[in-house]
Amino acid sequence: MINQIFSELDFLLVPIYFVVFYFVGSRIQASKIIENKLYAYYTRGLVFKLGASIMVSLIFLYYYKGGDNIGYFWSAQFLAKMQTLNPNVYFSVLTDNRTHENLAYFFDNGLCCPDYWKDGQSFTVVRVCSLFVWLSGNNFLTTGLIFAWLSYGGIFRLFLLFNELFPGMEKKFAIAILFMPSVIFWGSSILKDTITFSASCWMIFAFYNLVIKPNKRLRYLLILISSAFVIISIKPYIFVAFLPGITLWTTYFRILKIKSAFFRLVLGPGIIIVGFAISTAIFVTFSDSFGEYGSIDAAVNKAVVTKNDLTRAEYGKNSFDIGKIDGSLSGLLSKFPAAVMAGLFRPFLWDASNPVMLFSALENTFLLMMFLRVLFKNGLQFLPRIFGNPVLILCFVFSIFFSFALGITTANFGALVRYKIPAIPFFLSMLYILDRPKSAFTTEESESTELTQNELVEAQ
Repeated sequence: MINQIFSELDFLLVPIYFVVFYFVGSRIQASKIIENKLYAYYTRGLVFKLGASIMVSLIFLYYYKGGDNIGYFWSAQFLAKMQTLNPNVYFSVLTDNRTHENLAYFFDNGLCCPDYWKDGQSFTVVRVCSLFVWLSGNNFLTTGLIFAWLSYGGIFRLFLLFNELFPGMEKKFAIAILFMPSVIFWGSSILKDTITFSASCWMIFAFYNLVIKPNKRLRYLLILISSAFVIISIKPYIFVAFLPGITLWTTYFRILKIKSAFFRLVLGPGIIIVGFAISTAIFVTFSDSFGEYGSIDAAVNKAVVTKNDLTRAEYGKNSFDIGKIDGSLSGLLSKFPAAVMAGLFRPFLWDASNPVMLFSALENTFLLMMFLRVLFKNGLQFLPRIFGNPVLILCFVFSIFFSFALGITTANFGALVRYKIPAIPFFLSMLYILDRPKSAFTTEESESTELTQNELVEAQ
């Protein structure tokens, strides 16, 4: 299979595509940097991401000798061929009509068989990939470069957003969002994580511009809806993990709109209750779309089944065990500390059994040391500082919920290092913000609140 998806033509096309994307990125940077100096980071981040795309594709080809990104591309080739053989079937499958009749057309034309057909979430990546197979010259590495290029826009928007909210920290946010090794590496190829992480960044950016900032535009509504749809279609648990933090951010913002401290105190709890009621209504309304994550019972059962599968003997040293889960909600919650620790900081250095895992373990050691530094530096003010700022609330709640879900369900290090990438930029950005001197934190928070209120007055 590897020889059929990788040829000498890749060596010719890869530098061409790389130079084209770099040229386009340089033009974007040159046109934007006058009005926003943060665009000085644009091409640097893009080059890192394009380089990571090539590296991860080669590792899957020659180190792992297989993997999901190869499977996605292989199946996307079949689907792309259907564009010319039977356009009606192609567009039907493109809209996720995975019927027996449509599958029969692949058999009839000797295209047996597209992988992931029965897995709608994974097949979404195949459908997306099929759109770029022809554009990439039907080449694996260049298709990966296209994924990296298209996903970079959302990531850079998140970088711009954090710098707008906390000015003067561009170097720190560049590390957390643009240059964190595992985030770049596992978020730059033909993988679910590439799409969902970029969509997560777009969703938060659009949410801020639509709900928080008095800048209500139709385009941000469309971006918010489409990015949420993409996340739910591929990895619904990411959206579920974001929902509590987004709810708290919204209710916090509504409470700040109340000028009177007395009424803020009186009406605040009611606003929070209404916010969570709306959040619950959204969850219930779209619960069918969340699949196994659409109810607590289904989520617990999913956790048990997945954990048991990933701790089989076949995985050897690449698996870990946080203890037996008895299938009850209380049993699940009893594993909360161990699951969060695993989701955020494992594999540890002593867990590493290969070069790729060692690289991740070194990064996790940095994250753990940074967390302990911030925890001891802030002391008893650690949680009050977080819950005194809506953006930090979002980062904290999402990181904890998401890491808990990963630690419970992902008992295999190989999968864990890939799946955890959406949480790392939010978690590390939060740590960098909390690492500032207390005086700077208080002053900036005060100025931020003042600015928000002034913007609201101008909007009204």
